Amino acid sequence: MKHLLQLSGIYFDSYFSPENVRKVELFILRVAIFAFIIHLFVIFLGNNFEYFKNFEHSYLKAIYTPFSFILFYEVFLLVIILPKSISEFIGKQFEVITLITLRSFFHDIADFDLKASDDINNPEYIYLLYDLCAALIMLGLTILYYRIYQKNRKAGGSTELNNFINIKKMVSLGMILILLLLSVSSLFTWGMDMIHALSVNENYPNPNTVFYADFFSIMIFVDVLLLIISFMYHFSFFTIFRNASFIITTILIRMSLTIHKPMNYIIILIGFLFSILTFYLYSLRKSKDSN
Repeated sequence: MKHLLQLSGIYFDSYFSPENVRKVELFILRVAIFAFIIHLFVIFLGNNFEYFKNFEHSYLKAIYTPFSFILFYEVFLLVIILPKSISEFIGKQFEVITLITLRSFFHDIADFDLKASDDINNPEYIYLLYDLCAALIMLGLTILYYRIYQKNRKAGGSTELNNFINIKKMVSLGMILILLLLSVSSLFTWGMDMIHALSVNENYPNPNTVFYADFFSIMIFVDVLLLIISFMYHFSFFTIFRNASFIITTILIRMSLTIHKPMNYIIILIGFLFSILTFYLYSLRKSKDSN
């Protein structure tokens, strides 16, 4: 088993070196640019030719496409950051759900009708306000979380800790495989739903429920698995509570992806606040023990 863990660590370090991660980043950015141009062209056809009328949309709709690829890259980083630190891994989850919220603004603004009523109570105005306010609050809470984390992080070097890191690298390798399979499956499902939606010009599928809901469902069980394994190396009530709070946050994030606004944002913010407050109290307890 020890040999398998060491082998997993070697493979992980080899495949996900900074140079290789940079190559993946550049590839995804190139695909995002290409997809952006294609989406703009498709909208142009829909807006100017009767034959493509089902593709008629605001050009702002095209912004949603490259942002989706950037968001996918953030999910990729979320997976490969797992071996570094559970706390840093949760911080990256904060970043991902904040970007999903920003992407919702691009989605909503594209459907916004500037010629419609300018009533301040117009639901479209309110949805845009939800997106912007929620994204700003999430950004602030993410910054706060990282400040607490940076003040309390510490480097480890024990053999047991290295073994746990190798276990997380093995889990991360498995998650990369799941991410790829889920991406292909979700893209196919979303494509079929999109073809049907275009044929009737309604009920466009929400990619959050197609891909991200499934991904965060898997992340819940990964968090639980790592929590249990961590007991082999460090068992204390306070650590259990801190890590359990992270699992609760992941569950709340998953729930929010299938709930309508503004309740979805309320649930996300509750998850953020719960993890931040727990982490802060945990750090106070550690500081007291070290004095």
